[in-house]
Amino acid sequence: MSFWSMILAFSPWVAFKLLLQLPVENELLLLKSAIVVAAVICAYRALRGLDKGIIAWGSGLFFFVSLILVVGLTNVWYMNHLGLFSSATLAALTWASIVLGNPFTLAYAKQKVAMQYWDSPGFIHKNYKISAAWGVSFTIGLIDAFVRQMHPEMPWYVAEIIDDGAMLLAVIYTTRLSKAPKAVLEERGGEA
Repeated sequence: MSFWSMILAFSPWVAFKLLLQLPVENELLLLKSAIVVAAVICAYRALRGLDKGIIAWGSGLFFFVSLILVVGLTNVWYMNHLGLFSSATLAALTWASIVLGNPFTLAYAKQKVAMQYWDSPGFIHKNYKISAAWGVSFTIGLIDAFVRQMHPEMPWYVAEIIDDGAMLLAVIYTTRLSKAPKAVLEERGGEA
């Protein structure tokens, strides 16, 4: 799973988070707009067949529910807990994929790896490890969101450093673990 595959896999979440960082006075309009953009990205990727697996469908469900509760109903309670719900969704989906025996990264890794390797124990084990790294990252994000909820006086940048740092470590781990071993590179004539 390459860096760009990860960005595309999580593009609704990336867009959602980035949009929420914009310095806009009307925070409700910003939140609603970010949810609409993320939902449109989910729908587009689903209709084009670009996403497969639990993360894609779970993300689509999360943003569909958010469309109803935030954009449609302006449910204040849900909006006040949205950070907690989004982190819980990602952590639950990731750990569920592992428990169900189909680590979510397999769907993305198979797009980049020849079919002959799909059933190899090394390939499958590597995807369990990568998915678990993301599970740890999202669990840290969930704990971070819970602490934010319980301690709103905590400076926002502390929570962002923790959340973004955990994700950055998962990206670095995934990128390093996804590189083909030297023997495989030599066998392919130097191609990754």
